[in-house]
Amino acid sequence: MRSRTVKCFRDFGTHRIAATLIAMLVAGCADRDKVTMSYIGVNHTETYIATLYINGQGGVMNVFPMGGGGVVCCVTLPRRWKPGLTVKITWREEGDWLRDEKGQPVIREGKKVLIEGPWKERTVEVQPYTEKDLGAGLHVHFLPGDQVLVKVSNISPHHKDYNPPYPRRPGQPSR
Repeated sequence: MRSRTVKCFRDFGTHRIAATLIAMLVAGCADRDKVTMSYIGVNHTETYIATLYINGQGGVMNVFPMGGGGVVCCVTLPRRWKPGLTVKITWREEGDWLRDEKGQPVIREGKKVLIEGPWKERTVEVQPYTEKDLGAGLHVHFLPGDQVLVKVSNISPHHKDYNPPYPRRPGQPSR
């Protein structure tokens, strides 16, 4: 009886190890078809963007008006672009202080009361890319009229050859 029990557990362990190895091999093959990269926001509007999510992932970004924001990790995309590839971009614009009838900020419990900005969402196509474009990450461009452009690029949005050009205020020298 004891030898049957030991053999049963030994066989179970062997099967579990084999299943784990097969799962690792399959996952390894699948991972070669995908790439994980960081992303940034580039704002071509006068509205501050407080938070940015891609496909429900992400967090606080602080994408400044007519400028950029911090780098967030991560988003996973296919290594090879395919027509119809989309991502869901969700963002929140800056809020404003609650004001009384005289226009003064309302204070409650010693703090100004913030009215959060609206959440917005767009599902947009990712611009075509090749494997050589995978170097600098995913760039989310916020354009006037709540339009969003998403692209993968191997160069920084600050680079002179980057398109669309990095936003700048009137009178600000080009880079």
